[in-house]
Amino acid sequence: MSEVKDEINIYCDESCHLQNEQCQLMIISCLRCPKEKVKEISNDILNLKRKHGIWKYGEIKWTKVSKSKQDFYLELFNYFIKNPDLRFRAIVIDKSGLNHPAFKQSHNTWFYKMIYNLVDHVLEADTKYNIYTDKKENSYEAKKELAITGSYLQQRYSKLIKVQNITSHQSQIMQLNDFLQGAVSYYNRMLLMGYDKNASIVKKAIAGNINQYKDLTKTNYDTKFNIFVWEGRKF
Repeated sequence: MSEVKDEINIYCDESCHLQNEQCQLMIISCLRCPKEKVKEISNDILNLKRKHGIWKYGEIKWTKVSKSKQDFYLELFNYFIKNPDLRFRAIVIDKSGLNHPAFKQSHNTWFYKMIYNLVDHVLEADTKYNIYTDKKENSYEAKKELAITGSYLQQRYSKLIKVQNITSHQSQIMQLNDFLQGAVSYYNRMLLMGYDKNASIVKKAIAGNINQYKDLTKTNYDTKFNIFVWEGRKF
């Protein structure tokens, strides 16, 4: 085996991933950084919280974006942009086109296939990876699919890849991923379903600000803020 070059942490999350929920737009995303930088980045985020009067144990979430915290979230996004150690990737999925019976798979199996596709494009050989997925359920099937996903990644890349569940409150970087993913989801839903007159003006403004940096609705090949619009095969 080749000498290991680096050790990277990858934090994965998803929104609207259930098969039968009202929202048909699903986003899965990951945020990666060198393991040696995790503590420094986490402390930077905590310092931003302190600067803006946010409790250090309060979770950063897109659902918590509000007028009173607008400056915090804008500064948080600028921090992400300026930090060379952070890289984001998101897959935008329209679930209305899914046809699981044609592929003899459950929705849960398909979901972990998408997690595989999400991280597959950011992995490199001769690198150790710690892949963390946001813990949503403790079912036997979910644990089995997570283990299978890890096994496939190990076979393709390296036995040094580890995949495990964590909860978002355990990681500042996972929370940052939730915020970025939320902006991608919000902007795409606004275009898909139209502007809701009751929608948050602040969320519109922040999502629009991020969209000016990178088009959130189109596939790109950027390594800093990567968007992939997924179109599944029906047969």
